[in-house]
Amino acid sequence: MAVRVEHPAPTKFKYITQTLAKINDEGDLIFTLEGLKAYLMSPDKTSLAVLTAPTTAFDEYTVDEEIVFRVPTDELNKIVKRATRNDSLIFEYEPGSDMLKILLEDRKTGISRTFYLPAVVLESREIKEPRMEGKARFTLMADDFKNMIQDAKVVGDVLELKATMEEVRILSSSEEKEYEWIMKDGDPLLSLTVTEDSASTYTLNSLQALTKPTGAAESVTVEFESNYPLKATFTFPNGEKLVIYVAPALG
Repeated sequence: MAVRVEHPAPTKFKYITQTLAKINDEGDLIFTLEGLKAYLMSPDKTSLAVLTAPTTAFDEYTVDEEIVFRVPTDELNKIVKRATRNDSLIFEYEPGSDMLKILLEDRKTGISRTFYLPAVVLESREIKEPRMEGKARFTLMADDFKNMIQDAKVVGDVLELKATMEEVRILSSSEEKEYEWIMKDGDPLLSLTVTEDSASTYTLNSLQALTKPTGAAESVTVEFESNYPLKATFTFPNGEKLVIYVAPALG
C-alpha cells in the first residue's frame, strides 16, 4: 500500500485544505486507483464535504492499492499553507507507518522540506455521496458567490434563497437592516434552471466554510429546493471537484 502523489500547485490546493479544516478538524483522505478523495462531516452533522481529485490533477500519482487515512485536517492545512509558488506538494506513505509523509519541494532548487502528519489507516470503504438534484440550480463565478455570503453576513445571521424561472433572490435581514441581491441569467448568473419555485434558509455560520474554496475555484454551482439541503459544487483549474452540502436552518 505504498503511496507517492505529487500535486503541482499547493498554493491553490491550500484553499481546499482550508475548507476541510473549517468543516471538521479531522477527516478521511482516500487514495484510490482513480484519484484522491476526501470525506468530512461537521461535528453537528449540518455540513458534509466530498472532494474528488482525478489522477490527471497530479504530476505523479502512484498508488498500488486503495488506502484510507484519518488525518487531522487542521494540521494538514497548516502544512500546505507553508508552500510557496515554486513548491510541489508530495504525499508519501510506506506500509506499516503511522505517519503520512508530506514534502514541499522547490521545483527550481530541488530543496525539500519534510513534515510528518499523524495518520490512522482505516479499512477501505465506498464513499456514499448523497444523491441530490435540487429543483433550483444556478451557476455563478466564485467571487460573486463569496460576495453573496459576505454581503449577507454584514446584515444578519441567516441567508434566504428564493428562486423562480426568471431570477434568484438573495435575502438577509435583522432589526432595522435588510439585504437583497436579485440575480438573473447573465447578470451575474452563468446559468439558471428552475423546475419549481423554491425558497430555503441557511445559517450564515454554516455557509462561511463555503467562502474558503472561492480563492481557487473558477465557478460554483448551487442546487437547492424548499426547506432542503443546499448543494454547492466548486470546480478547480486542475480538475478537482469539491461538493459541500449544508442543511437548512431550523425554525
